Amino acid sequence: MNNILNFLADNNKAQKTSILKNTIVCEFNDECENLVVLTKGRVKVFRTSEDGRHLTLYQICSGEACVLTASCLLNEKMFPAFAIAVEHSEGYVVSKELLVDWLKTEIKWQEFIFGLLSQRMGDLIEKVDQLAFNTLEERLIQWLTEHHHTPNFKITHQQIAEELASSREVISRSLKKLEEKGFVKLQRGRIVLLK
Repeated sequence: MNNILNFLADNNKAQKTSILKNTIVCEFNDECENLVVLTKGRVKVFRTSEDGRHLTLYQICSGEACVLTASCLLNEKMFPAFAIAVEHSEGYVVSKELLVDWLKTEIKWQEFIFGLLSQRMGDLIEKVDQLAFNTLEERLIQWLTEHHHTPNFKITHQQIAEELASSREVISRSLKKLEEKGFVKLQRGRIVLLK
Protein backbone atom coordinates (compact mmCIF):
# COMPACT_ATOMS: atom_id res chain seq x y z
CA MET A 1 0.00 0.00 0.00
CA ASN A 2 3.01 2.31 0.36
CA ASN A 3 3.26 2.33 -3.45
CA ILE A 4 -0.05 4.15 -3.66
CA LEU A 5 1.01 6.70 -1.03
CA ASN A 6 4.21 7.37 -2.97
CA PHE A 7 2.16 7.68 -6.16
CA LEU A 8 -0.18 10.22 -4.52
CA ALA A 9 2.70 12.14 -2.89
CA ASP A 10 4.37 12.51 -6.29
CA ASN A 11 1.13 13.62 -7.93
CA ASN A 12 0.02 17.21 -7.32
CA LYS A 13 -3.58 16.56 -8.41
CA ALA A 14 -4.62 14.87 -5.14
CA GLN A 15 -5.22 17.29 -2.27
CA LYS A 16 -4.37 16.57 1.38
CA THR A 17 -7.08 16.48 4.04
CA SER A 18 -7.35 16.05 7.80
CA ILE A 19 -10.25 14.42 9.66
CA LEU A 20 -10.70 14.91 13.40
CA LYS A 21 -11.41 11.93 15.66
CA ASN A 22 -15.15 11.10 15.97
CA THR A 23 -16.01 13.04 12.79
CA ILE A 24 -18.78 11.43 10.75
CA VAL A 25 -17.18 11.06 7.33
CA CYS A 26 -20.26 9.68 5.53
CA GLU A 27 -23.84 9.00 6.53
CA PHE A 28 -26.29 6.52 5.07
CA ASN A 29 -27.53 7.71 1.65
CA ASP A 30 -24.92 10.47 1.36
CA GLU A 31 -23.76 11.34 -2.13
CA CYS A 32 -20.06 10.54 -2.51
CA GLU A 33 -17.95 13.25 -4.12
CA ASN A 34 -14.36 12.12 -3.48
CA LEU A 35 -12.30 9.13 -2.44
CA VAL A 36 -9.88 9.58 0.47
CA VAL A 37 -6.75 7.44 0.68
CA LEU A 38 -5.58 7.51 4.30
CA THR A 39 -1.98 8.26 5.19
CA LYS A 40 -2.65 8.20 8.93
CA GLY A 41 -5.42 7.18 11.33
CA ARG A 42 -8.40 4.87 11.09
CA VAL A 43 -11.99 5.14 9.83
CA LYS A 44 -14.71 2.62 10.68
CA VAL A 45 -17.40 1.77 8.10
CA PHE A 46 -20.55 0.25 9.57
CA ARG A 47 -24.27 -0.40 9.11
CA THR A 48 -26.99 0.10 11.68
CA SER A 49 -30.26 -1.76 12.10
CA GLU A 50 -33.61 -0.17 12.88
CA ASP A 51 -33.21 -1.19 16.54
CA GLY A 52 -29.86 0.65 16.73
CA ARG A 53 -27.46 -2.30 16.57
CA HIS A 54 -24.22 -1.76 14.64
CA LEU A 55 -22.30 -4.09 12.36
CA THR A 56 -18.76 -3.05 11.47
CA LEU A 57 -18.17 -3.83 7.81
CA TYR A 58 -14.48 -2.93 7.84
CA GLN A 59 -11.94 -0.39 9.03
CA ILE A 60 -9.80 1.76 6.77
CA CYS A 61 -6.16 2.30 7.81
CA SER A 62 -3.11 4.02 6.36
CA GLY A 63 -2.61 3.19 2.69
CA GLU A 64 -6.26 2.20 2.24
CA ALA A 65 -9.48 3.78 0.97
CA CYS A 66 -13.17 3.02 1.29
CA VAL A 67 -14.22 0.50 -1.35
CA LEU A 68 -17.90 1.45 -0.86
CA THR A 69 -17.05 5.07 -1.68
CA ALA A 70 -15.16 3.98 -4.80
CA SER A 71 -18.13 1.85 -5.84
CA CYS A 72 -20.56 4.73 -5.24
CA LEU A 73 -18.41 7.10 -7.29
CA LEU A 74 -18.04 4.66 -10.18
CA ASN A 75 -21.71 3.62 -10.21
CA GLU A 76 -23.33 6.92 -9.19
CA LYS A 77 -24.98 5.33 -6.13
CA MET A 78 -25.62 6.70 -2.66
CA PHE A 79 -23.42 5.59 0.27
CA PRO A 80 -25.02 2.45 1.82
CA ALA A 81 -23.46 2.71 5.30
CA PHE A 82 -21.92 5.09 7.84
CA ALA A 83 -18.25 6.02 8.24
CA ILE A 84 -16.65 7.63 11.28
CA ALA A 85 -13.05 8.57 12.08
CA VAL A 86 -12.13 6.53 15.16
CA GLU A 87 -8.72 8.24 15.26
CA HIS A 88 -7.44 11.56 13.98
CA SER A 89 -6.89 10.77 10.30
CA GLU A 90 -5.14 12.31 7.33
CA GLY A 91 -5.09 11.44 3.66
CA TYR A 92 -5.26 12.39 0.02
CA VAL A 93 -8.54 13.43 -1.57
CA VAL A 94 -9.07 11.99 -5.05
CA SER A 95 -11.95 13.48 -7.06
CA LYS A 96 -14.37 11.30 -9.02
CA GLU A 97 -12.91 12.59 -12.28
CA LEU A 98 -9.37 11.74 -11.18
CA LEU A 99 -10.46 8.31 -9.91
CA VAL A 100 -11.96 7.46 -13.31
CA ASP A 101 -9.10 8.99 -15.31
CA TRP A 102 -6.43 7.13 -13.30
CA LEU A 103 -8.34 3.85 -13.70
CA LYS A 104 -7.90 4.30 -17.46
CA THR A 105 -4.27 5.46 -17.44
CA GLU A 106 -2.36 4.55 -14.26
CA ILE A 107 -1.31 0.93 -13.60
CA LYS A 108 -0.48 1.64 -9.92
CA TRP A 109 -3.94 3.12 -9.38
CA GLN A 110 -5.63 0.17 -11.13
CA GLU A 111 -3.69 -2.29 -8.94
CA PHE A 112 -4.63 -0.30 -5.82
CA ILE A 113 -8.37 -0.12 -6.56
CA PHE A 114 -8.68 -3.75 -7.69
CA GLY A 115 -6.52 -4.93 -4.77
CA LEU A 116 -8.76 -3.00 -2.39
CA LEU A 117 -11.87 -4.56 -3.93
CA SER A 118 -10.36 -8.04 -3.65
CA GLN A 119 -9.34 -7.49 -0.01
CA ARG A 120 -12.76 -6.21 1.05
CA MET A 121 -14.56 -9.00 -0.82
CA GLY A 122 -12.45 -11.50 1.12
CA ASP A 123 -13.24 -9.67 4.38
CA LEU A 124 -16.95 -9.76 3.56
CA ILE A 125 -16.92 -13.51 2.86
CA GLU A 126 -15.10 -14.09 6.15
CA LYS A 127 -17.65 -11.98 8.04
CA VAL A 128 -20.60 -13.82 6.45
CA ASP A 129 -18.97 -17.15 7.33
CA GLN A 130 -18.50 -16.05 10.93
CA LEU A 131 -22.10 -14.86 11.27
CA ALA A 132 -23.51 -17.96 9.61
CA PHE A 133 -21.31 -20.73 11.00
CA ASN A 134 -19.78 -19.60 14.32
CA THR A 135 -21.47 -19.15 17.68
CA LEU A 136 -21.31 -15.73 19.29
CA GLU A 137 -18.88 -17.09 21.87
CA GLU A 138 -16.55 -18.34 19.10
CA ARG A 139 -16.77 -14.99 17.30
CA LEU A 140 -16.12 -13.15 20.56
CA ILE A 141 -13.02 -15.25 21.34
CA GLN A 142 -11.74 -14.73 17.80
CA TRP A 143 -12.39 -10.99 17.95
CA LEU A 144 -10.69 -10.61 21.35
CA THR A 145 -7.68 -12.60 20.15
CA GLU A 146 -7.33 -10.57 16.93
CA HIS A 147 -7.95 -7.10 18.37
CA HIS A 148 -6.02 -6.95 21.61
CA HIS A 149 -2.62 -5.27 21.54
CA THR A 150 -1.76 -6.15 25.13
CA PRO A 151 -3.22 -8.79 27.45
CA ASN A 152 -5.01 -5.99 29.34
CA PHE A 153 -6.91 -3.65 27.01
CA LYS A 154 -9.48 -0.92 27.41
CA ILE A 155 -12.81 -1.47 25.69
CA THR A 156 -16.47 -1.40 26.62
CA HIS A 157 -18.99 -4.18 26.13
CA GLN A 158 -20.97 -1.80 23.90
CA GLN A 159 -17.97 -1.29 21.59
CA ILE A 160 -17.55 -5.06 21.24
CA ALA A 161 -21.29 -5.45 20.59
CA GLU A 162 -21.05 -2.94 17.74
CA GLU A 163 -18.16 -4.87 16.21
CA LEU A 164 -19.97 -8.22 16.43
CA ALA A 165 -23.51 -7.11 15.50
CA SER A 166 -24.91 -7.99 18.89
CA SER A 167 -26.30 -6.19 21.90
CA ARG A 168 -24.35 -5.04 24.94
CA GLU A 169 -26.37 -7.32 27.19
CA VAL A 170 -25.61 -10.43 25.14
CA ILE A 171 -21.90 -9.55 24.96
CA SER A 172 -21.83 -8.99 28.73
CA ARG A 173 -23.36 -12.43 29.34
CA SER A 174 -20.92 -14.07 26.92
CA LEU A 175 -17.94 -12.33 28.52
CA LYS A 176 -19.13 -13.46 31.95
CA LYS A 177 -19.22 -17.08 30.66
CA LEU A 178 -15.70 -16.66 29.27
CA GLU A 179 -14.59 -15.30 32.64
CA GLU A 180 -16.10 -18.35 34.39
CA LYS A 181 -14.15 -20.59 31.97
CA GLY A 182 -10.92 -18.74 32.81
CA PHE A 183 -10.43 -17.21 29.36
CA VAL A 184 -10.74 -13.56 30.47
CA LYS A 185 -10.86 -11.43 33.60
CA LEU A 186 -13.33 -8.55 33.48
CA GLN A 187 -12.60 -5.15 34.98
CA ARG A 188 -14.51 -1.90 34.62
CA GLY A 189 -13.94 -0.77 31.02
CA ARG A 190 -11.15 -3.34 30.58
CA ILE A 191 -10.71 -6.95 29.59
CA VAL A 192 -7.69 -9.02 30.56
CA LEU A 193 -6.98 -12.01 28.32
CA LEU A 194 -5.77 -14.97 30.36
CA LYS A 195 -5.37 -17.61 27.64
